[in-house]
Amino acid sequence: MILSNKHLAEVFFTKLKYNLKSEASKTYLGYIWWVLEPCLYIAVLFLVFGVFRARGGNEFVIFLVCGKIPFLWFSKSVSNSAMSILTGRGLINQVAISKAFFPLLVVAQDLVKQVFAFVLMFSLLIWFGLSPNFNWLLVTFVMITQLLLTIACALVAASITPFLPDFRFIVATGMILLMLMSGIFFDYKQVVLKEHHHLFLLNPMANLLENYRQVLMDGNSPDWLALGLIALTSTFVIYLMLLLYRKLDTKYAMMLSQ
Repeated sequence: MILSNKHLAEVFFTKLKYNLKSEASKTYLGYIWWVLEPCLYIAVLFLVFGVFRARGGNEFVIFLVCGKIPFLWFSKSVSNSAMSILTGRGLINQVAISKAFFPLLVVAQDLVKQVFAFVLMFSLLIWFGLSPNFNWLLVTFVMITQLLLTIACALVAASITPFLPDFRFIVATGMILLMLMSGIFFDYKQVVLKEHHHLFLLNPMANLLENYRQVLMDGNSPDWLALGLIALTSTFVIYLMLLLYRKLDTKYAMMLSQ
């Protein structure tokens, strides 16, 4: 069975709605967990780095919030996407559908949940003393850039896992390393040698987190050049991956039908 674009869109949004409801029903807290989870992450990091290492205070909490909540979005979306094609085996065996459908569906699910996390982030920033200003609206461009980067990385991770199922463990380990290298709980300007700042910011997630803080904490405009380069590169990768998915479509279907 071949789906038209209209039917494909209907299936996408139907599955998106169903998957979100199904995920929420698996926990006693339901939808509350979408907000509680990032709160717990921030609380643990604040306890370890803010209390035990005597770096506490509202400013450090704000610093953590601006780093951890956006990074959680990226790491969870990419990690969840890695197995998306394999877990979509049932639908793949029933209809002719682009395999890119599955990682894109995962990214869409996590995007919906991230809306609640961003509401939490802005609420915490205001709670701990930051005053909203016009420049806060510019953080939308940082979010869009991160979404493009997330889609690109999700498509890459999902494309490899059907051929190498254990790749999901590499993705999980990679996210831990990326978290340590992205400046979530340290200011790279104080830790990294000045001559190496440009190398640190070659990490797109480190660059995006710096832009979140630059806009929300400092009230400045983001680095438009950096955002543009990340967005253009991500868009190019997305285009290449969609071509690759189309080329390997039959091969994926044969592998998953065995």
